[in-house]
Amino acid sequence: MMRRGLILGSAVLLLLAGSVSIAMADEVTDRMERSVGVVYSGEQSVICDQPDGRHAEVFEVGQSAAGVIVTVDPGGTTRSAKALMLSTDLGDRYIMKMAEADAVLGRSVDVVEIVDGSQIRVRLSFDVESSVLLMSEIFNGDGSMYCTTRFVTFTLGTAGPAEGVDVVVQEEATEAPVGDAYPALPVQVAGFSRLKLTLGSQPDVLSAFYGDGVFTFQLTNSTRPISVPELDRQPRVTIEGHEYQRIFELGRAVYAWNTDLGGYVLVGELPVDVQERVLGELPDPKSRGFFERLWADLFG
Repeated sequence: MMRRGLILGSAVLLLLAGSVSIAMADEVTDRMERSVGVVYSGEQSVICDQPDGRHAEVFEVGQSAAGVIVTVDPGGTTRSAKALMLSTDLGDRYIMKMAEADAVLGRSVDVVEIVDGSQIRVRLSFDVESSVLLMSEIFNGDGSMYCTTRFVTFTLGTAGPAEGVDVVVQEEATEAPVGDAYPALPVQVAGFSRLKLTLGSQPDVLSAFYGDGVFTFQLTNSTRPISVPELDRQPRVTIEGHEYQRIFELGRAVYAWNTDLGGYVLVGELPVDVQERVLGELPDPKSRGFFERLWADLFG
């Protein structure tokens, strides 16, 4: 799977473009589809201000004429995937509007903003010449910046690391029957709709994918308690009086907790206030008893 450094700018577009004119939605969709066939290379910076501090990296990126996108992370690891194909439904929560445009790398851009009420959530800057998304900005509910992805160098006509690279097709997860009831994975959560259910490698594990028209997250539930080794080494965080295990990657939050309905893991590229809103509508963590806390403090 590709690192966020490549797909951050387009991840928020998985379900694009809603309660505005059909002409405007069609224009944005056409622009994204045109960008799939554009050959380019460059460097892309990703800066995310998250509760545990600032995360920042620069990636080498490129796209071939076949729509194969390749990213090389700072450690030299190369990853590839097909460019995302997008739909055009923002749902009822968001609207899209054009905004004033500042040049990116000296190139003319068209700027589209996605707003929730009076609050901007996403700002997208498309290169006028090529339709490539040169910069995306994601905002928290208080207006502060959550993540910015921006090309710091950009060259048309050169595929760079994407030259001659083939996509490795990953096996699709087995989809669960949508007609069945899954009380631990509700159909609606905090304005998000359940889009897909998949079966885990073990019979007592299910994952659901949720979207609200702009943002998405994955929620995994197991009938047994869940333990994530990477999270076990992290201090617990308290949100609205409840304890969670949490770790941040570049723009991505991972939470784990155990409840009366089993264990949960939430993974999402969500602004901070959206993370907390989603957690607030899911089953609360079970409070740890005295002996459990003592054991964890002594031997954890």
